[in-house]
Amino acid sequence: MAIKCPNCGKTLHWYDFRAECKSCGANIPNYDWEGRLEQDADIAEASFARLHYRLDNFKSATVGSPVRIVRLVCTLLPLVALVVPLLNATFAFPFYAETKSISFLTFVLDYLTKFDIGSVLSLAGGEIMGGVITSLLLAIVFALLAVVAGVLNFFVVLLGAINLRWLPNVILNIISLVSWGLSAFFLNQFTAGASEMTVQVFSGTVSPWFLLGIGLFLLDLVIDIVVGVSLHKQRKTQPTIEEAVEQELKELREKAEEAAAEIA
Repeated sequence: MAIKCPNCGKTLHWYDFRAECKSCGANIPNYDWEGRLEQDADIAEASFARLHYRLDNFKSATVGSPVRIVRLVCTLLPLVALVVPLLNATFAFPFYAETKSISFLTFVLDYLTKFDIGSVLSLAGGEIMGGVITSLLLAIVFALLAVVAGVLNFFVVLLGAINLRWLPNVILNIISLVSWGLSAFFLNQFTAGASEMTVQVFSGTVSPWFLLGIGLFLLDLVIDIVVGVSLHKQRKTQPTIEEAVEQELKELREKAEEAAAEIA
């Protein structure tokens, strides 16, 4: 894009280093500096007005009412399911027996990080233990998906609050809820198959605490829908960002005119 003199419109070349235009002699860097300063001030005011609009939305969507405050808290509550026992496992050997309560966090730290992924995938593809190991892997994958969607949901709530968006939170909650339920289902399949295959050397049951995660994800989903309906109504009734910016700039100009009139 060619650069032109702001005064006479003559095209300037890359080798024109002088501050003055060769054609009209206008000082290009200082040309109409008052007008440009006013233009920059208008741009800055409009940017601040947009920021005020988004901050007002953020405050309203997060702490604007008791139910919205509850929603923000409930967004993190499902992560409590990470530390409660999800599996009660018993290992019975001759002269030795042990029963453990395994939470999701314990499983990740004590077992998942020590898996030989190649060996596990080989077992999953085998004829003897393939079904059992596949059920375990699916339980792990769906549990991880539920956790990732649950954590992501918190940040999406904060980002969506700027524009009063809520539908992505409902989608993430549905993903978490369904994934957590599928994880419990496949974990139950694993325990039943492993108990039968190992002739009671290993036996386990899915803990009722698994229902806590399902209940919390469901609660979060319901609250998200309730808040989402109110956010949708708010978006329809409040001014658009352009209207709000125009109104704020108008008020600023009126205040400036009043201040100038008082000084005069």
